[in-house]
Amino acid sequence: MEPTTSPNGSPAPPTLPGRDAALFLDLDGTLIEIAPRPDAVVVPPHLPVLLTRLAAGLGGAVAIVTGRGLDVAKALARGDHQQAPPIAFAAEHGSIIDGAGVPGAAIPPMPLPPSPPAAWRERAEAFVRAHPGLLLEGKRHGFVLHFRAVPEQGEAATAFLQSLAEGTEFQVLPAHAAAELRPRAADKGTAVQWLMRHPPFAGRVPVFIGDDVTDEHGIAACRSMGGTGYRIPLAFTGPAAVHHWLRRLAERLEA
Repeated sequence: MEPTTSPNGSPAPPTLPGRDAALFLDLDGTLIEIAPRPDAVVVPPHLPVLLTRLAAGLGGAVAIVTGRGLDVAKALARGDHQQAPPIAFAAEHGSIIDGAGVPGAAIPPMPLPPSPPAAWRERAEAFVRAHPGLLLEGKRHGFVLHFRAVPEQGEAATAFLQSLAEGTEFQVLPAHAAAELRPRAADKGTAVQWLMRHPPFAGRVPVFIGDDVTDEHGIAACRSMGGTGYRIPLAFTGPAAVHHWLRRLAERLEA
């Protein structure tokens, strides 16, 4: 269930979960404010420490579930620190699972989904050159066309990716001022389900927090396993409100 609305019209904070929770957190738009370009985001200085506190309180059952590539996700979660927090990562919408940083975890990698043909990437690069203002973000198992700087190009960019994906094992999903081509076989829901099969997540109550349509798969997966999920702006006004809620949770776990 989504939380109720407070008297001033803003979302009332959801109830804090217990010590048996497993946290699944989206990155952009949830833990980090969205920026005009993907490489221009600013990591709040307190975020790596907060994630580390949560991991300690929940026995390591904390995961970043993001559309970002694995290396980028780890770098963002690390911020200015030398090491990323001891949490799991599900990158590229669940296509890549990495639990190596969680002490005592035994999380095997998921079967790898397909990667788009090199010719598709070449066509995407040519498309971007022909449409100034678009930005191509490459990933291991797909790529994204960002049109935040040229919103009028959004329809054409989406149609181009759909022309590539039609009749294949890939699909095109909308994102914040972007369209992403990625495999059909993996999403944030399958990532949550995979992590929940293995320690330290197994047997816990899953909680997902996200802000985009792609996060709905993760939320649905958590609810199907007896947990819950929250989506900005229905449950939180933005990343700052999420951080405040997570700090309260960390304090409760440390008490």
